[in-house]
Amino acid sequence: MEGTAAPPIERAGTGLRAADLKTRDRPFDLAIVSKLTVVSKMRTSSSCFGWVTSLPFLTSVALFGCGGSSSEESPTPKNEVGRKPGIVEVVLFTHIEDGTPQGALGSAPSQKGYLELRAKLIETATLAKARKLSWVLQSDWKYLEAALVYEDAALKATTNGKNLFVHLRDDLGVALDPHSHEKGGYNYADVAYLLEKLGVGGSTVIGGHIWDPSLPEFAEWDRFRQPLAGQKYPTALWSGDILIGAGTPNHVNDPRVSGAWHPADRNHFFEDEPTGNVRAFGKWENGVTGVAELVGLYANGTVPTTTLLTASWNIGPGELTAKDGPATIDTTVFAPLAALRDQGVVHSTDFTSLVKTWQTEFGGVAGIYMP
Repeated sequence: MEGTAAPPIERAGTGLRAADLKTRDRPFDLAIVSKLTVVSKMRTSSSCFGWVTSLPFLTSVALFGCGGSSSEESPTPKNEVGRKPGIVEVVLFTHIEDGTPQGALGSAPSQKGYLELRAKLIETATLAKARKLSWVLQSDWKYLEAALVYEDAALKATTNGKNLFVHLRDDLGVALDPHSHEKGGYNYADVAYLLEKLGVGGSTVIGGHIWDPSLPEFAEWDRFRQPLAGQKYPTALWSGDILIGAGTPNHVNDPRVSGAWHPADRNHFFEDEPTGNVRAFGKWENGVTGVAELVGLYANGTVPTTTLLTASWNIGPGELTAKDGPATIDTTVFAPLAALRDQGVVHSTDFTSLVKTWQTEFGGVAGIYMP
């Protein structure tokens, strides 16, 4: 990998229009609602800033029955389904790591591990669908290669004649993205290629990365500004343009950030470059309780409804495979999130759909809440 950042490339599909550029001079159209100063390469000053109002720590989502508050500015236009402004966008996802299933592909332990996780994935997806919630599955290379080995006609017969991934997408509504630690001779382009081979390709989501360039694990996210060639499959080319969160090793020091922006460069990740061709979404913190906190920020006016607030988190494979794992996830995550959704203060989505929401409802204008 190169040690220097690739130059930003402006391309179609960023959601930028001439009308959007005019509004960027207005306060909060490009808002970092925090103690930080707004920085944008399109602005000639950095005088726009927000404030943080302290909130009591929320220990139960039942304490929140309020909806989004109205803004003193003109309300954000409703989207095609008539959604009101002031709704927190939430993405639930699961990573399957590069050591799953254990053992050599084709071995009995490997097949056993594949089938056990397969059943849990289907059970979890069925529960999410029953709650009318979106759920995203992001798999590294090994489980995808295992699917190509084990998904024979007999196994497909248990899932409507489809392999696991097609069944999850088409029958259970699961969104499928690449996830890669870029080890074992595979990178993101290889994982995207394996999804294509399984009939479920097309996502441009970069399902996890280390954002801090000072760390040896830095993932050099800026190389995705140009198409990436595979390592295992060198003829495979893939363009990724959606970053999920901003990870740190073992997620011990992940930034506390919500919102959407186009990272300027590797040394100015939390600054917006509106012409950039890579998008990023903040993941926030604390699961459902953190989502309820974001709901409160809209409700009490700390964050204007013209700023997109986002949250996402990984429901780990260990949670799925634990005894009564899917049922526990349903009780502790799906049910309370669905309750917030039913109150009209949360929307369950996937990362690709979130881009569309950001573009259609917020004009693709960056907003970062980072207290």
